[in-house]
Amino acid sequence: MWQTRRPDKRLTRWVNFYLAYRRATGVTMVRTVAALNSILVIVDLAPAIQRSLQGVPSATVSSVTGLTGTPIAYERTGKEEGVIVELTPLGARALLGMPLSELGTARVGMADLFGADARRLTEQLWDADDVDHRFRIIDQWLADRILDGPKLPRALEGSWRSLTGSRGDVRITDLADRAGVSRQHLTTSFHREIGLSPKTVARVARCHWALRLITGRNPPPLATVAELCGYTDQAHLNRDFRLLVGSTPTGLLQSRDAQTDLFLGSEIALHPQHATGTPLESGQPLS
Repeated sequence: MWQTRRPDKRLTRWVNFYLAYRRATGVTMVRTVAALNSILVIVDLAPAIQRSLQGVPSATVSSVTGLTGTPIAYERTGKEEGVIVELTPLGARALLGMPLSELGTARVGMADLFGADARRLTEQLWDADDVDHRFRIIDQWLADRILDGPKLPRALEGSWRSLTGSRGDVRITDLADRAGVSRQHLTTSFHREIGLSPKTVARVARCHWALRLITGRNPPPLATVAELCGYTDQAHLNRDFRLLVGSTPTGLLQSRDAQTDLFLGSEIALHPQHATGTPLESGQPLS
């Protein structure tokens, strides 16, 4: 069961969406997280969940995962319950107070980043009356830390917005010219502060635009999607999807078996017709 919601309006700049979920399984499930231009904060509320990444046991506590230009697959077993927060790099920079290259692509425990505040947040979410209450708690927890947090340098924020706002259809040289720096300087600074290169962010942004078209209502033919999104041809679209999503567009649209799922972040989680599982109703008790 799951429910999504946009953040409080105060946080729109910094937070993409929330996803509350609850699921239990007695078999091992495989979840793939596609490449995202966002940072995931996962607050675990079910200590029985077990995860492993490439066969190596992974921390089961709440964690933060940095930007990644490739899909990540992990196995999980047991009861799963919690809240996922998808942050923009602007929000992650303000929340964490450090360049995102220091976070890397690893999963870092929330306790390591926030100390006792992470435990208190988990307790508050566990005691919440319903999922809407959990979202309000997250709203306030983030607002207390993000609104006055450190910001990205203005030139890098502008470059980020240009890359994502244009769906990756902008030359890196043009971004550097606007910022008044060399292409190499922009690329180095961008990677240090945001965690991915401008070129990778552009590729992911273009892939996300294709995702919106493919998973929307009345999707156009894949050849048309490729043309609209600036791919050379459909084969180019397929290659990028394999590299960034771990599946071709056709494979993405086919029914997945009961032991696998694919997390595409806010690119698809806010479109319930393409999500799996049963929605949590607003006001539904969590006990």
